[in-house]
Amino acid sequence: RLCLLGNVLRFGVRMKEPQIRLINDTTIALVRRCPERLTGFCFLNPALDPGFLREEVDRCVEGGLRGIKLEIDLNARDRRMRTTMDKAAEYNIPVLHHAWYLTVGEQPYASEPIDIADLARRFPEVRIIMAHLTGGGIRGVLDIEDCPNVWVDTSGAQPVAGMVEYAVGKLGAERIVFGSDECGRDFSCQLGRILGARISSRDRALILGRNAARLLGIEEAGR
Repeated sequence: RLCLLGNVLRFGVRMKEPQIRLINDTTIALVRRCPERLTGFCFLNPALDPGFLREEVDRCVEGGLRGIKLEIDLNARDRRMRTTMDKAAEYNIPVLHHAWYLTVGEQPYASEPIDIADLARRFPEVRIIMAHLTGGGIRGVLDIEDCPNVWVDTSGAQPVAGMVEYAVGKLGAERIVFGSDECGRDFSCQLGRILGARISSRDRALILGRNAARLLGIEEAGR
């Protein structure tokens, strides 16, 4: 089963309302075409008009989408995050938020794991999935360790030996979900970091499907 997040960089950073609708239209259409295999998230730019944000979440949830995806349009500490987070709480759906500790380049509105921790403490009732484990690294895991409403996905960069084991040790396998970064990365490589990790078969099963199934309200992982 695949979780579709939408072509979130199709029109660059800080997309406008028509562009957001177009991206979500595609996700809704794909999920409706193959609901037994596809799950989708509603992509948003939280800096847009609150009325639009509320209407778009309503439309996406009615269209069968099961979460909200945020990229690099607004830093997680920004107070304008409230509308999006309130809608997530209203529908009890998770928010998947990009996060990364960059060593080169600059993304003015992007969030780091420490920003995700701040967001989680302001909205403890909302379940947040922080992407990306390797992009945040050890520092990122420590940032969210005491935030029980934050999960981390395993995507981001190429596999780093010991990173999955470290996250399991600090957070528990119940707070880790598999992330592929498809279409930007290869499934075999991203699966390899889980299949090759020195963790129990129970923890591996949680990471590869059961945790996501629980977060997304899917009865049985892998169906």
